[in-house]
Amino acid sequence: MPTPSFRPANASDDAAIRRLIRAARLDPTNLHWQNFTCACDDAGRIIGIAQVKPYRDCREFGSLVVVPSWQGKGVAAALIRQLVDAEKGVVWLVCRDRLESFYARFGFVYAGYHSRPRTLKLKTGFAILARLFGIRVIAMRRG
Repeated sequence: MPTPSFRPANASDDAAIRRLIRAARLDPTNLHWQNFTCACDDAGRIIGIAQVKPYRDCREFGSLVVVPSWQGKGVAAALIRQLVDAEKGVVWLVCRDRLESFYARFGFVYAGYHSRPRTLKLKTGFAILARLFGIRVIAMRRG
C-alpha cells in the first residue's frame, strides 16, 4: 500500500469533509475546512481528515476520519502526529471512552471535568445525554 501524502484542506474539499464527518457520525458542528488537514492517496483522493479547532480558551484536535479501505494502515496515527506535533501548547480532544487507550499512545491523558477549559466543560456537559444510550464521552489533553 502506498504512503499517503498530507496537505491543508482547501475550499473545494468542504463537501468531502462534511460527507466523511456525517458518514462517521461525528460532531457536525464547527466544521471549517480551513482547520482541516487531508491525507490523500497517490491519485489525490482524500482518504482521511482531521482538524484542530481553535477556541478562545483552548485548541481541540478532532474530526478524525479515515475511509474504511485505508483503516488500520497508519493513516490516523500519521494525521494525529501531523496536527498535534505542530501545536505549541496544550491540545485537547473529546472522544468516546473506548478510544482512551488509542489516544494515550500519542501522549494524551484523561482530563477530569474540573481541569477542562470552559469550552470543553460545556461540550462534554451536553454529552451527558449520550449516557442514556450507553455512550460515555471523555476529554483528554496533551501538553
